[in-house]
Amino acid sequence: MESRASFTAETMALQRAFESHRPPGRRLFDDPYATAFLRPSLRVLAEAARFPGLRRLATGLYDAAAGPGPRASGIARTKVIDDALAEAMTGDTQCVLLGAGYDTRAHRLAALAGRAVFEVDHPATQARKRAVLGAGPHYVPVDFEHDDLTAGLLENGFDLGKPSVFVWEGVTNYLTADAVDATLAAVRGLGGDLVFTYVDVRALHEPSPFPEARRWVRAVARSGEPWTFGLLPAETGKFLAERGFDLEKDVSAHDAGGGSRLYRIAIARRSADAPHQ
Repeated sequence: MESRASFTAETMALQRAFESHRPPGRRLFDDPYATAFLRPSLRVLAEAARFPGLRRLATGLYDAAAGPGPRASGIARTKVIDDALAEAMTGDTQCVLLGAGYDTRAHRLAALAGRAVFEVDHPATQARKRAVLGAGPHYVPVDFEHDDLTAGLLENGFDLGKPSVFVWEGVTNYLTADAVDATLAAVRGLGGDLVFTYVDVRALHEPSPFPEARRWVRAVARSGEPWTFGLLPAETGKFLAERGFDLEKDVSAHDAGGGSRLYRIAIARRSADAPHQ
């Protein structure tokens, strides 16, 4: 990875800002920090969405540039994961945000207040985040393709004696298969359950059953962050079982409330007989 903050992390922050600027009774979540991560041009677009007369224009301009799918999918996945964490964070459960990007859950979710939260990501993105939010969670600098996730977490206070839930949002589709396997092995060894997103692998190849796939795949490639990994939903349960997890839920962004059928959110529990670290 280059020594720069992630552009896709910034666009996800813009999507969250759009949703947060909807009326309180209609928005699915509120992220009051999202706008702070945006470059001036995108910040103007986000701020315009605060005003009813400009909201449709601002979101329409974004959708015209990004294509159908990304914004609605990003909003749907955020809501599903927020709800999953609200249910999972009981007792002294720890939360690990893998590839956290500009995720602000450690600051905005009541379910994470007072909890041990670890944010794992590339140092360049973390530097930008620290500059905006300052202190908060445990920042763990890790490159998933090269670094030891287990060592990084243990060196930063992760407690093997406590339950944990790992959130892996918007990351797997940018990794190699080897990096995905290594990360799943680390999560399993650390005793964690997992909430993650992935793309339907058929979106990576042409012809694709998803009309929005070509434009979306080409857009992320042009940004320098191409999609490189996906799963076939019908085989995701088997894929996870072979790696020590039981699939509990697997839903497309479309079925979760809006967005694309190619983008999916899954919840998996560590198998009872999976080896522990």
